[in-house]
Amino acid sequence: MRVKYLLLGIMALGLLSCDKINNGGKIWDISPVVVTLQVVDANGVDILNPENSNSIPISGVRALYKGVEYECNTPSAAVCTKAYLPQFYGLMAINNTYNGLYYLQFGELEGAKSYSNEEITITWGNGTADKIKFNRKFRWKLNGDPDVHQEWFLNGTKVSGNIIKVVK
Repeated sequence: MRVKYLLLGIMALGLLSCDKINNGGKIWDISPVVVTLQVVDANGVDILNPENSNSIPISGVRALYKGVEYECNTPSAAVCTKAYLPQFYGLMAINNTYNGLYYLQFGELEGAKSYSNEEITITWGNGTADKIKFNRKFRWKLNGDPDVHQEWFLNGTKVSGNIIKVVK
């Protein structure tokens, strides 16, 4: 009889302690930081699109970040796990199949982290360059939710939105 009560007590203790371990049932996947550029000419034409007559050659585009230069579309090794971890791929040109536009993306950087005056220089292969700076404040609220505030700058001018439009 004592064994039954002892086992019942252990089971009750285990079940009651689960709520504290789970932190209210919330599990957060924090999106990584990705710098996304849309490059257009003065008329608003997508000049990353190779089908446009005035397109720029992507092979000459590079990103300079923390003293390391990254060529556009240089493949990098990736390790897949169950949890989503940021996978740094450097500078990459992508075609958004939803809207047909081409973008340059640099990343992925750790999303659950704060950044202050982080700088990426994009060189275009023709002697010109643009500087992207960003500040990101990341913190956990008292209720366990993440709180993220970001601000982006193109050549010292604050820009809004998730996609930075560069006019060349």
